[in-house]
This record gives sequence, structure tokens and C-alpha cells, in this order.
Amino acid sequence: MTGPTFSKDIAPIFQQNCQSCHRPGDIAPFPLLTYADAKPRAGMIKVMTSTKLMPPWKAVDGCGEFKDERRLSEAQIATIGAWVANGAPEGNPADMPPALTFGSEWGLGTPDLVLANAEAFTPPPHTDTYRCFTVPTNLTQDKWIRAVDTHPGDRGTVHHVLTFIDTTGDSVRLDEAEAGPGYTCFGGPGFNTTGTLGGWAPGQRPLELPENVAFQLPAASRLVMQVHYHPHNDTTVPDRTEIGVYYSDAVSPKQMIILPLVNQSFTIPPNDPSYRVDAAFPIPTPFAMKLWLVAPHMHLLGRKMKVEMTPRNGAAQCLIQIDDWDFNWQGSYLYQTPIDVPAGTRLSLTAHYDNSSNNPRNPNSPPKPVSWGEATTDEMCLAFVGVTFE
Repeated sequence: MTGPTFSKDIAPIFQQNCQSCHRPGDIAPFPLLTYADAKPRAGMIKVMTSTKLMPPWKAVDGCGEFKDERRLSEAQIATIGAWVANGAPEGNPADMPPALTFGSEWGLGTPDLVLANAEAFTPPPHTDTYRCFTVPTNLTQDKWIRAVDTHPGDRGTVHHVLTFIDTTGDSVRLDEAEAGPGYTCFGGPGFNTTGTLGGWAPGQRPLELPENVAFQLPAASRLVMQVHYHPHNDTTVPDRTEIGVYYSDAVSPKQMIILPLVNQSFTIPPNDPSYRVDAAFPIPTPFAMKLWLVAPHMHLLGRKMKVEMTPRNGAAQCLIQIDDWDFNWQGSYLYQTPIDVPAGTRLSLTAHYDNSSNNPRNPNSPPKPVSWGEATTDEMCLAFVGVTFE
């Protein structure tokens, strides 16, 4: 048989680039583990790969060098195209590479600790709901956390998840003051938090920090999960979102700190296809830092975002640029090599929003003014940067 076959040529590409998401129980809507999985979808696979909509990777070339880039080479795209054009043949099953072993439903293997609310919560239909769940860690000593994986209980309604560390027990008092699982927490968690283990948004993969860098989770602390529910249907189902954490073996790792670049004071006028919003860290960085990751965030009107750092008396350096924002594919982008951030550096971002009728994701018809807000139909201008102090 001439030309590429699934068994010999396509399956290795899928294993390398697709199956981490396209497998049972993970984020993709269907698996791509076998020929039976792929053959009925061959035409769609060709379209999605040739247009580079899949694998989803939003950071543009030339602005930051990131780990685990989800890109197909031009040769791989051509191989898929030739396979489909030739009738998507299976080939000899003996040519199939050994199947990948994923180990468990968790992408990084079984976590050292799984944190979840004791009781599931059912959000009301057609209402944006913010609910905080306070979960004891039951740790008897401080732990360094090298990786975090978030499992939304109901991906159809969970819009995003933020985590907060509570070392005072204030979250327990807030929880006890309100009936039902968790408590209402529009905005922040309702107490002065001492840290975070990051967050989750659609498209987010497990966050695995570089060697010798870790979050700190103190002994006897509680992890508070702020879950934003955005139901689309008349009926909703119980949700019990889980956070899996993985301990670090490092003796004294650098502590990962998450800093926000945020603008909450803007209104996007209707019918503007490219409205600009700027944000910056309030002060130039007072200490030298290393920058390890960046995580942009907008909602449905977002189209572009560029994050930059400008050293004192220096030129601006691009940290990440996204020219085709998609709310469904967000993530934390980890740099291949950490970026040195001298003291006195300014961290900033520029975002553009399309509030016109030509934006198919615009939730309003006709368009209306949209400001900062927590609802999906509101907007945000935000990027988190993960740093360690030197």
C-alpha cells in the first residue's frame, strides 16, 4: 500500500500531539486512540489540522518560548492530509505503535492529595453563580506542591475555578453562616488569603511547575475553591470539583508567587470591533525576579492580548502574544527558560475586544456596553504571571 496509513503514520502523530486530550474522561469530546475512533472523523481532522485550529495553541511565534507547545509540524499536517485524500486507510494493524498508558484519570498520575467539598453542589439554572467551598488539607506539616490538576465535576457548567489558601479558619465561619454546601463569594473569597495553588479555565491542562519551583501549602491550612458556574440549560446536575496536588521532593524550592496584571475600570462600547484596554502591575517590580509562566484571561469579546515587560531604561520585551483569543482554550504558558526580571521592571498588557455584531461569540444582540464583571457575559482584562523572588 502506498501513501500514509493510520497504523504506521497517523497513530504516532496522534499519540504525540492529540491523545493527552482525546481520550476517555478528558477534555476532548471524543477519543482518538484507535482507527475506529479516527476513520469516521478523518475529513474533520484534516480540516482542523490544516487550518491549525487543532491542536489548540494560541501563543504566536516570536514572543516567548514555551514548554509543551501543541503544534503540528508542516510535515505532520501534510501527512494527515495525504492520508485523508487517499481514503484514510488503516494499513497493517501490526504497524501500530504500543498504546500509551495513561495510568489513571489524572493526567499526571494519581495525586498525593485530592481536595474536594464533602457534599456536591447543584447550581441554579440560567444563573451565574459564584460558590466557595472550604476544604481542610489535614496536613501536619508544610508541603511544597510541584503540580496541580483540576477536575471540574460538571464541565458543562463550571466556567472557571480559583484557589485560595486559608490559614486562619475564616472560610469556615463564612461557610457556617450560609445554608447548603459552600457559601456565596462573588468577587474574592471573602477573607484575607495567604496564597494560591493557581486556577483552572476551559482548555487548561495540569499545571506542572519546573524543577525546584513549587507552591507552598501550609500545615493545618484549608484550600478554598471559588467555582464560577455558568449553566446553559433549564436543568443542572450536582457538581463536585476536585483539586489534585502533587508533592515536591525538592529540599528547599523557590516559592512560586502569582501576580495579577489587571484593569477593572473599563467599558467596551457597542459596535467597536477593536476596543483597546491596558493594564499594568501597580508599581515597578521592587525586587529582581524570575518569570516562569504567564496566563492571560478574557471572556467572549476578547480578541487579542499582548503581555510585556519593560526594564528600567530598557526597551519593551514581549512575554506572550495571542492574536486569536478563544475562551474555550485558555491555559498557563510555562517558559522553556525562566526570564530574568530586573528590579524596577514594569509589567503590562494590552488587550483588544470585538463588541460588534460581526463577532460570533458576542453574547448580546444587538451589542451593548460591556464592563468588567464576573459573569461570562461581562468582560475581564487580566493576566497572571508566576514569579520567584531572587
